Parts: sequence; C-alpha cells; structure tokens
Amino acid sequence: MAVDSLGVTGVLFNDRRRFYLDENTFSELYMSETPFLSGLMNVGSEATDDPDYKMFEYRATWANPYLTVDSTAAWGATPAVPGTDSGVITVSSGNGIPISGGLVGALVDIWVDSTNPTSAYTQYKGTAVITTVPSATTLTLKVISNPNVTNQAAAAIVNGDKLWLRTSAAVEGAESGEAFSNDLQVVWNSTQIVRTPLEMTGTLASANLRGEKERQRQRINKGREHMMKLERAIFNGVRTGGIGGEHYGTGAGSDSNFVSHQTLTAGGTQLRTTMGVIPALIRYGRRTGDQQNVFFNTASSYSFNDFVDQTDKLAQYAPGGGEFVAYCGSEAYSLWSKITSDLSFASGQIQIENTTSELGLHVKKVFAPSGIVLNIVRAPALNYGQLKTHMVVVNPENAKLVSYRSNIGEAPGGSYSAVTYNTNIKTDNGYDGVKDEYVSDVGVGLTMMESHALMVFS
Repeated sequence: MAVDSLGVTGVLFNDRRRFYLDENTFSELYMSETPFLSGLMNVGSEATDDPDYKMFEYRATWANPYLTVDSTAAWGATPAVPGTDSGVITVSSGNGIPISGGLVGALVDIWVDSTNPTSAYTQYKGTAVITTVPSATTLTLKVISNPNVTNQAAAAIVNGDKLWLRTSAAVEGAESGEAFSNDLQVVWNSTQIVRTPLEMTGTLASANLRGEKERQRQRINKGREHMMKLERAIFNGVRTGGIGGEHYGTGAGSDSNFVSHQTLTAGGTQLRTTMGVIPALIRYGRRTGDQQNVFFNTASSYSFNDFVDQTDKLAQYAPGGGEFVAYCGSEAYSLWSKITSDLSFASGQIQIENTTSELGLHVKKVFAPSGIVLNIVRAPALNYGQLKTHMVVVNPENAKLVSYRSNIGEAPGGSYSAVTYNTNIKTDNGYDGVKDEYVSDVGVGLTMMESHALMVFS
C-alpha cells in the first residue's frame, strides 16, 4: 500500500506547501544610512530662486596680518639702532591687508620667512614702525628695537622676509589715521537635478504578491536609492569651474570667475552639477602650513603627535560649541577603535565616548587636546573603493543644503523639502502601467573651506 508523503513534485509540492516562514516579510541588503544628507535636512534646506546661487564670505584680516618683503632694502644707518629709518621697501600683502595710509603707525616684527626660532632667536630681526606708505606696493620703516642684541640694532631686511603686524601706536597730538577695510568675498555653487524613476505594468502593480505589493516595495527601495544619490552628490559631486577660491588655498589658479555648466546639445541644454565637499577640499584645501586642512596619513604609523598637530590646526576654525562632524569610510571609522590599543596612543592620551545621535546614528565622540570634539560617524557612501580611507570633517556652521524650485514641496517650518515624489507621471495613449518618480533639485552650500577638513588614512 502506497504511503502519502510531502514529495518533491506535483500540486502538493508546487501549490499547497507553505515554504515561507513569513510570506509577507523579506530581508534586504542595502545601505540605508545617509548621515550627511540627514544632518543637513534635519536643520532644513534653504530655498533658492536660481539654480546657480552665490554666498558671501568674510575673512578677518586682523586674525593673521602680515606683509611679504619683495626686495632687499638697506637701513639708513649701520648699525640700524632705534630711530634709524629704512629705505623704501617693496612689499606685497600676504593676507588681504590693504597697503595704504591706514598702515601708518603699525608696529611690525621682522622675521626670516618660514623659519621657527632657534635658541639664539636669530630669525627675529627686530621690531619697527611703519612711518609712511608712498604707494600701494611700498612703505618705509623706523627701527623701534631688537631686544635680542646688545645695541638693539635691527638686522638687514632681505627679499622674502615677513613683516608681522602686531599692533599700532599713534604719536602724540596726531589726527586720526586713514581707515581701511577689505570687502566681502563671493563663492558659489549650483543645484543638481537628481531623478529616480520606478515603473511596472498595471497588472504587476495590482497583483497581491507575497512579500509586499510590488509598487510599495519599489517605492521604499527607490526612495533609499534616491537618498543615496543625493548623499553621494554632496560628498563627491564635481562642478565645472569650481565654486570660487584658490587652488590649494595658495593663490595659484584662482577660481575667481563664475563658470557655467557643460552644454550637452546644440540647443544649449545644460547639465548642472553641484560641487561636493570632497572635491572642494581637494581643490581649495591647504596641504601645508599653519592653515592646513587636508591631511594624507599612513594609517599604520599614525601617532598621537600627528593627531594633536592636525586637530590643533582644525581648532582655529571651530564652530560654536567646538564640535565638528566627521563622516568616515569603513577603514577610517575602524581606525578610531584601533588606535586606543596602539602604543603610539598611550593610555589616557585620547578620550573616546560611544553615543547615539538624535537621528539614531552611532557616534564616536573623540576629544582632542586642543578643545575640539570630533563626532565620528560611519558614512556608507564612503565605504568602498578609495573613499573607505577618507574622513570628511565638516563645520556644520558653514555647510547647508540648498533646494531649487518651489514645487519640490514646502516642509513644516517654512524650509523646502529636498525630495518630492511624483505619481503616475506616464499616462499618454492609455498606458497600462504605473510610473512614479523621486525628483530633487538640490545642491550643497559650502563656505569658508578652511573651516572643513579632509583626513585620509591610507
């Protein structure tokens, strides 16, 4: 007598058996986190009425004022003791300082360029006062003193020396001096159109499937795909002509003129792209000097001394509260777990706290000796390829999301949403199907590039 069994063929196997633990749920493998975009959206995007937008910047020249000597000049007497006048010295502005009558009375320390003082302090040549400014490129000095030598004489001034403006002093009974100021600077960027469609036949859209209705499943999945596109745009987008600034922050190859976009057709159709924070730092960040904010490190030899020096430079432009947000690729993120056991980071030298942000993100708070805090967050958009070694340090006061076109939809509080979802966008000729689309026209507003940083751990 035959005994019935589940079998591997027939109606019982193909149609009647329930193979699913839960036929209405499924697992997905995707990267859902977009911490940079979420952080910018959390404070609301700023609406613009033009897809190419400009922003003002102001750099206070009084923070680091100096002039560069462009020619060798002799003092009027030897030795150049206090009261000795100089010949006319040709100079150039090193930090936006206007060379005008407003400099009369300024006290300057004269130093050999780019050298740190030794025990003999011979790189310091003396202090002088600017007495006249004959032209926009020349001035005269009178020696005040050189405390480092017996007779207080100033050393010879040569091409390349630096005149560091320390303070100013007015003579008795003098009238008020000439006022001077420097103007605002302008930077720019553009919004970028990002579109993510989903489409299926009407039959599929109406089918009652296991694992969720297909239109709903795709709507969720395509929404996450769209958000990741936006995240990668504000991290990695590149704009033709840049966004204004100086290549490597040094004045060479300045992007001082607004450049339009790539033209794709003879009719003038343009492709607008936004400039993301990583390409902006690669182009405008400084790689050396006191204002360095782009650091290329070797992960295996990264030391506490490196950490102290680099975060000290970041601290010059700390936001209110002193907290930066540092978005990391997978390897850069892991580094901050490894260094606490590294001999080069001795016990007690670095403090790291694990917390959870308001957006539910895991955050490592790294406290630097300079007083700043790095809120380190894993950014899935940076997890693969060359970007996995990157840590993008953002000053939240100088980065914002910008949205163009009011039909993107206004969010609560008056700020514009960065994403709109359009349904049934394809209806011509009795189309038997469904096509929806996520659309964004957004960019990132980046100002004061020296207040952000890029740290790479190869």
